[in-house]
Parts: sequence; structure tokens; C-alpha cells
Amino acid sequence: MHTHRLIKTVAVSIACLGVLALIGCGSRPMTDANPPLLSGNEDPVAPVGPMTGMDPFGSSIASSGMTDMLDPTDPFAKPISNSVNVFGEVDGGAQSPFAAAGKAGFQQHTFVEEGYDADVQVSPDGKWLLYASTRHGARPDIYLQRVDGLAVTRLCDDIADDAFPAFSPDGKQIAFASNRSGNWDLYVMTTDGKNVRQISRGPAQEIHPSFSPDGSQLVYSSLSSRSGQWELWIISLATSEQQMIGYGLFPIWAPTTDKNRIAFQRARQRGTRWFSLWTLELTGGEARNVTEVAFSSSSAIVTPCWSPDGSRLAFSTVIDPSKADPTKKAAVHGTQQDVWTVGADGSDRQRLTDGRGVNTTPAWSRDNRIFFISDRAGTDSVWSVRADSVNFSTAAVPITE
Repeated sequence: MHTHRLIKTVAVSIACLGVLALIGCGSRPMTDANPPLLSGNEDPVAPVGPMTGMDPFGSSIASSGMTDMLDPTDPFAKPISNSVNVFGEVDGGAQSPFAAAGKAGFQQHTFVEEGYDADVQVSPDGKWLLYASTRHGARPDIYLQRVDGLAVTRLCDDIADDAFPAFSPDGKQIAFASNRSGNWDLYVMTTDGKNVRQISRGPAQEIHPSFSPDGSQLVYSSLSSRSGQWELWIISLATSEQQMIGYGLFPIWAPTTDKNRIAFQRARQRGTRWFSLWTLELTGGEARNVTEVAFSSSSAIVTPCWSPDGSRLAFSTVIDPSKADPTKKAAVHGTQQDVWTVGADGSDRQRLTDGRGVNTTPAWSRDNRIFFISDRAGTDSVWSVRADSVNFSTAAVPITE
């Protein structure tokens, strides 16, 4: 199974044990110096099932009975060992203009006949999309595309995996992770794909960079061989000085400067031990006011992102990962994944997607649209929905396309 398929994977043992995790776009063999985090006995599945109408925060909504489209020609159907999934397991159509669909206002922005798109980000001015994709090769590269266009520019073209791209606050640089040096490290390049500079070096697996509001630092996740957990680190782009600030995954720096805040996902220490949404304030290089913003007893909460004004967060939920059956086809036995928003203080939760297919890795644009990856049209592509659209967590009957 290719790594992005593992993005949507549910591994029962991971969810139950609360192992710290990451979401992956590329896959690479792990060397003896970097052993897998888990035993390798886990056999995850990719949930792309029908709308279930389930609400991880307790609301009851009706199901539309709509089933998803599953691409029978998926070239990544066979498992590949030592790849990475959403729970931290290191293991093994023709183009057409996008258009709003239905009352919820879903828009499709990328169209993939083979491969997948993943890890979407939006430029600070809201005009450009940045994402990883295997549309032109077996391994993911970084692509740039106008929000209102279809032409794509391939920024990376090499034999390595390139993933987790992120724009700098001024929109002139792109940070990303790559295994071109043998293990996952962080790199920075200009938006034309030139002037590539390696930022981190060492034996750890370092992924998912996010720029500080002033563009001088990156926060990222690092799989430590010492602790065996995913840790949060910051690094100076000028001096390469690094500092650990805690444990967690998929950190994202708030774009505002009033509070130096970072959002991330971390496994709970009690109950189901699935992931929940956390924030911290960075003061003098130390993590302060570490706060659990949102949690659910029936789902994992993953891949957070900030609104442009820092007042809200978007994230994805994975309904009851323990119910996934790795011996069955995902379209029948998968679990629901949806995009939500919540106030930075934990108030006013809203579900923006309708339970159809897999909806994950949100990115919030300045025009108040939330971009995300979905397979609702059959392949993993970039879609968007307005942040103030229909709230499916309160709708009596989900509005379908």
C-alpha cells in the first residue's frame, strides 16, 4: 500500500496504544539504523467507505446512503513495508474546469487520472496551491498550481520522495521534507523550485515543517530513536540551532504574532488514547499553556491548521479507528473521515464535509475557503469548501451533491 493510502489508514493497535503518529506522503525503506516504530504485524486498511452519518462529538445525523467511488485501477494497491500512516505506524478522468457542487459549495481543484495528490497548502495571498503528488511518477514530488487554474508546475523532479510542503509567510519560500539524503530531512527552496537548501541533518526522521510568523524558524515533527516517539522541535533557518519543545505530530505555527502559538495532535493518556487537538504558547523557547482544545471519545483528531486570523482551527476526524477490518475491502469496512473547524478556545465545533469518502489534511485560505484532500470523485484530489458553509454537525439530513 502506497504511503498516501496509509494517510487514510486505520491501524487498530496504533489507535488503542496511543502511539504518537504522522501522516505520510512518501514511502522509503527504513535502514537498520532507523528501525520501524512498530513491530510490523499491523495490517492497515484505507477507509473510503460510504457516508455513515456519524458525528464524533455526539450529534446524530441521518445517512444519505450515498456510496463512494473506488478506483479499481489504483496502482498502489499492494502493501509496501516501512511506510507511514496517520497513527504513526512506520511499516511496511480527463481534466475539466472545477465548479461548485451542491448547496455545501464543494469545489474540485485538481484532477488526477493516475496516482494521487496530498498535503495541500495555500499561499498567504490565497492565489496558489502547493501540494505533493504522484501524478507523473511513482514517488511524490512538489507541485504548484493557481487556485483558479489547472496548469501545474512540478517543482521537484528526482528519485526521492518529496512531501509536506509549506509556504513561508511572505510567500517567497517553500519548506518541505525529503528522503533524498537517505532519511527524512527538512529543506527550503524558492517558489520556482530553485536554490534548494538542506536545513536539518541527522539520523532522526524529520517531517512536516511549518514556518514561524516572521519566517525565521521552522517547527516540525521528529521521530526520535532515543524516545521512540514523535517529538516537536524548532530550528533556526539562520543558525540551524535546534530545540525540542514537546511531544506531538503535524505542528502548525499560528500565522498571527499576538501570541506565539503552535497547534498539533497528540495521543491522549487515558481512555481510548486516540489523538486529540492541542495548542501551546512558545515563550522564551519554552512551551507554556499546553492546552487540549478538542477531543472525542469516538474518533481520532488529526492534522490541524489555523485560520488566517488565528481565531479558529480546522482538523480531520477519523471515526472509531478500532472498527476498521484489515481483512475486508475499505469501501465496505472503512471508517468515516471528515473536516471540522473549532474555535481556538475549543468552542463552536462545525463539521464542513458530508461524510462522503475520505476528507483530510485541511488548509485554510485567506478568502475563508478550506482546502483539503478527498477521494469523493474517485481519486485523491484537492477540493475546497467555504468555512462558513453548511454545518453538517447540526443538519438534520446531510445535503448531498
